[in-house]
Amino acid sequence: MATDYDAPRTRPEDEIETDSLEGLKAAEKAEPEIDDTDDGDIVEPLDIPMADLSGEELSGEVIPRQNDEFTCSVCFLVQHRNRIAEKDSDGGFICVDCA
Repeated sequence: MATDYDAPRTRPEDEIETDSLEGLKAAEKAEPEIDDTDDGDIVEPLDIPMADLSGEELSGEVIPRQNDEFTCSVCFLVQHRNRIAEKDSDGGFICVDCA
């Protein structure tokens, strides 16, 4: 048997006539009630210690942008030239991810 995938899908609940007041009342009774009450589980607050990082120094080497790299004008990440998707109206470049 051929199936028409473009035909609207219907559920048995949709067949209840909701054009009349009686149909709307029947539709209300047909829907199961949802219990939105709290299940009683106690959620403990997350305690994040406030560490003093003022004396810490970052250690890492900063390498300046190379000749074959560009800075995306949308996400501001430095990427290789082969990742250029388009040029924006201000003369900057947009990477493949942001295009």
